[in-house]
Amino acid sequence: MSTQIPYVYNPIMTYSLISKTLKLSICILFVIPLFRVMAVTENQFRVHGLSAFKGEQVEMLESWLTQGVNATRATLGIYPTPIALHLYPRKSNQPVPWAYTRRDGKGSVHFHVDARFGITKFVNDWTVYHELAHMALPYLGSEYRWFSEGFASFMQYQIMAQADVLKGTLDERYQAKISPHLRWFNSDLTAASIARRLMDNKQYPAAYWGGAYFFVYADQLLIQKHNTTLTELITHYQDCCRTKDNNLADVVASLDGILDDELFSRLLKRYESVPARKLYSENFE
Repeated sequence: MSTQIPYVYNPIMTYSLISKTLKLSICILFVIPLFRVMAVTENQFRVHGLSAFKGEQVEMLESWLTQGVNATRATLGIYPTPIALHLYPRKSNQPVPWAYTRRDGKGSVHFHVDARFGITKFVNDWTVYHELAHMALPYLGSEYRWFSEGFASFMQYQIMAQADVLKGTLDERYQAKISPHLRWFNSDLTAASIARRLMDNKQYPAAYWGGAYFFVYADQLLIQKHNTTLTELITHYQDCCRTKDNNLADVVASLDGILDDELFSRLLKRYESVPARKLYSENFE
């Protein structure tokens, strides 16, 4: 039996408590009705562009990307198709000043990097985890950029926590990132329309972290109703559905199918139809 999603919900406030409860309860019962299937394990990624770097830099960059891929696998499962990783030298005041994904062929991730930084700076940088998280879902089109960027923003910290490189706790990081942008969603416009407008106006942090709130919300519903997490659900999604889905409707149907619950379709409908102020708290205090 499904429960009604509340009109006003503050998931950050309960993140630590529910996560601690989950650690105990998940050992007792796991309810997703799906057997794991062996996924592709060979040639999961190939690195291109290393010839532009010097010897020690090559080793460092290979180590960084390997750690990023392994951390993503440990959190989101093994992706069913290989990913091409491309590197380009670029001087900057940070290790990865720019990165993006492309969906031509089987998918690729492109990193502009300053290899003068050491391995620790690269591993602690969020960019590789964010971009690799994008590849857990198919390309969703420009209309749902807020959804895909919100997903990757939410998952970057999940992956970093799994890899033990996250500074602070998950709820602290989400609170710090989402809180400054809640003012945009104190509106009678729908959350999805606000997020799209923010993307169109290039107010990317507000759009990304406003979108990430959707997944904080979904994660709490999964914990409360199904005794599982969004990251665990996505590992199952890689095995059953990733290669056959082509758009957001496919993804939502697949996730709901794994759960045998219309959790994601209901939540997305609310984002598309309900005033944002009824979904977003004014603050997390």
